[in-house]
Formats: sequence, structure tokens, C-alpha cells
Amino acid sequence: MKKSKVLAMALGLAMGVSASNALAAEAQDGAALSETAFNDVPQGHWAYSALEVLSKDGVLEGYPDGSFKGDETMTRYEMAQIIANAYKGGSFADDALIDGVRQELSSELKTLKKVEKQVKKNTAAINKMQSFVDKMEFGGFGQVRYENNNSKGYDNQNDNDRYYLDLKAKYKVNDDWSVCTEWEINHKYGNYRNFYDEVNDSDEVKNQIYNGAGRGDSKFYPRLWIEGKLNNKLSMDIGRKWRGLGFQVMMYGEETDGITLDYKLNDSDLAATAFYWKPDNKEVNQLAIAGAGIKGTVGHGTQLQAYYARANVEKTGSTVGYTEYYKPGGAQLNPKIWNHGNQMIGLSLMQNFAPNLYLWADHSRTNADEQNNATAIKVSYKWTDLNQPGSFHLYGRWHNYKENGRWCGDTADSLWLDGSTGWTFGGKYVFAKNVEGELCYGWSTATDAHKNDADYTRKVWRAQLDFHF
Repeated sequence: MKKSKVLAMALGLAMGVSASNALAAEAQDGAALSETAFNDVPQGHWAYSALEVLSKDGVLEGYPDGSFKGDETMTRYEMAQIIANAYKGGSFADDALIDGVRQELSSELKTLKKVEKQVKKNTAAINKMQSFVDKMEFGGFGQVRYENNNSKGYDNQNDNDRYYLDLKAKYKVNDDWSVCTEWEINHKYGNYRNFYDEVNDSDEVKNQIYNGAGRGDSKFYPRLWIEGKLNNKLSMDIGRKWRGLGFQVMMYGEETDGITLDYKLNDSDLAATAFYWKPDNKEVNQLAIAGAGIKGTVGHGTQLQAYYARANVEKTGSTVGYTEYYKPGGAQLNPKIWNHGNQMIGLSLMQNFAPNLYLWADHSRTNADEQNNATAIKVSYKWTDLNQPGSFHLYGRWHNYKENGRWCGDTADSLWLDGSTGWTFGGKYVFAKNVEGELCYGWSTATDAHKNDADYTRKVWRAQLDFHF
């Protein structure tokens, strides 16, 4: 049999109904199939005559039970068997039949070529888009919070609502480098408080601020940085991003412009690090720091961070910015005088000391003349899994922040201020996939410079709901 006949036959099989109809048109007068061949194809079936031609020539064979099983999908093995049978010899059809098939399918073949061309074009476009999508990562979360905070007990208007949105995106330039961006939309609404008036020595002046969150504090924070590997051991990030020191971010946590270098010390995650960071908001914070340290896993279930940092200020007395609020009755900004030292060491430890139990410990010490250390210890049980509704996390935490013991700490979402000692207890719970709630209660003691250095107790409870995406 000529090779062209075999190809024509294979084409006819591939075209399905059209090919079978063409073959049937050429085989209307053929004898009936044997009683044992294709016993599941009735004589009145539209493909009966076509199957008869292929069966007699030995190209098609039935299954051992004599059936054809025409409604089932043909495998590549079965296709190979058909082609092999066609090559054995015998002519299953004459040239006229092949020409008839070719002519019958000519319009379909032309259409098929056009479709194939368009499919290739669409496939290329889809692959290009898929390649772009594969290089992009998006994520973030939205947060709703309610907080009751008897800040120094100045009045009973102590409710604070907060709405927050965090959007993150990363574009993978190549296997080593990525461009990253983050947007924070931070809306904080605080009630008015009666704060001490240094100018008039009176408690009667209503200063329209809230401790850490005023009505004017609704802000938009755009950030952009580049991160990647310089070689197999050395990696870097450079640009504007939020950066912190310590597992509980007690020592330092701030949005900064700067650079961080990490050098791998082993095949795991242990690395040496060096950094230079400076705040982007020069009006309220001019404290730039440089330092070095080590971080990573140092033993079974134990992770360590240790740092030394130096600031661009004098040990005491430097002006590092200005308060964000005006003096009562005047337009002059209050200078921020730095008394926290210009050198700091920090040690942070996380230990999985028992199944589902974790110990967190952070300690920092500065070279300030007094009140120069800060400590936070936390014990937590289990973790939440955003993909697992019903998962939960419980924690208890003790802190002792001396007045000059840390720099720009952002621990516990800025819940406790310098110069305070106290406890916090709370937990997280996943209500639905990617929906996590948190509830915490805490109290701390401190001294109030505006009330003759009298001790006071600050109590806070907070409820929030995070929607991750």
C-alpha cells in the first residue's frame, strides 16, 4: 500500500464523522459484516459500510469480545495499531476512494489551517500573558478595629476606631531580582482629650489630639524597593520599605529609606547582616541608624537575632525632629530632644520549647545615662492558618520599656509606650478562610510628667478583624 493511502486513511480517522460519512458513501454496496466482527454495530448504523471496508482489509480489528466500542475515545496505542495494520500490505481502498476523501475534506482542511493559524497566534498571546502573570505576586489585607483606651484617664471619651488597608505587589524581573511595592492606607479616628497646657499651666485647654492617633492622621504610605541576590551568598534590598529589628520589633520599627545586605553563613538560613536606614519623614524624625548583626536558626527549634546599631545623634540633647502637633495657642512646632543614647545592642530569641508552645524574648540596651534598657517576653500557643477555619493562636506577654531603652519600637502595633511596664493577653481565631480576628486586653503602669510624676495605670482592650487576599 502506498504511504499516501495510509496518510489519507489516518486523516479520515482523525476527521471523525466527516471521514466516516465519506467512506460510507463509497461503500454502500458492500457485503454484510461477519457475525463475529463488530457485533455492537447494527447494520443500519451510519458508519456500518465504512467499518466493513476497514474490517475486511484488516486495518480495523474488534475487541476480543467482538465489539467495536465506537463511542469510546481512541488511544495512541490503538491509533498506532491501525497504522501498522495499514502498512502490512493489502489495499483497503482504491485511489478513487482516497481522492474522494481528499475532495470531500478539502474545505474542512482549508478551514482547519486557518483555525490552526489563529490558534497558534492566540496560544502565543496567552503564553505571553501567562508569563507576565507568573512574574507578578499580589496580596494584602484590610482591617477593621475597635479599641477602648483609657489613656491616662483624662476623660471618658476613650473609643478609637481604625480602618486600615495594606496592598503589596512584587514583580519578578528575573530569577535573582524583584521590584516590590507596598501601599498602606491608614485611617485612625481618635476622640478629643484634655491634655496639659505647658504654656498656660492649665488643664482646661482642649488640645485636639489623641495619643498616637489624631483625626488628621489618615494617611497614604507608598513604598518601593528592589531586592535580590548579588551572588549565591550575598543578597540585598534597597529603597523605601518598613524595616524592623527583633522578632517582636521592640528595638526598632519604622518606614525607612536605606539598604540591607545579608550574607549566608551556611546552607540553612543563618546569615550575617549589615544595614543603613534613615526615616523618610525628616520633619518629625531625623534619626538615621547603621549597624550589623547575625540572624537565623542556631539550633533545633531555636532562632536568634543579635544586633549592634549606632545612630547619627549625640548621646543626649540632639534635636531629631519636631512634634506633629502645634503647641496650644501657638503655631510653633515643639522640637524632639533625643536622650536615648547613640549606641544600642539588641538580642532576640524565639524557641519552640514544647509541641505548639513558643517562647519569644527580646532585650535591648542603649548607652543612655539612665533608664537604658527594655525587655519583652511572650509565650504563645499554636498558630493560625488562614486556609483552616477554626485554627487559633493564644498568647501572653510581659514588657518593661525603660524610658531610654529602645529606638522607635513598633511592637504589638505600638500598643505600649516607652516608660511603661505591664501585661497583655490575647488570641487570634480564623472565622472563615482568609478572615482572622484578634482580641486582646492589657494594662501597664507608668509615670505622668504632667501630673508631678505620679504613677498611673493604662488599660486597653482591642478587637480587630483582618480580611486577607
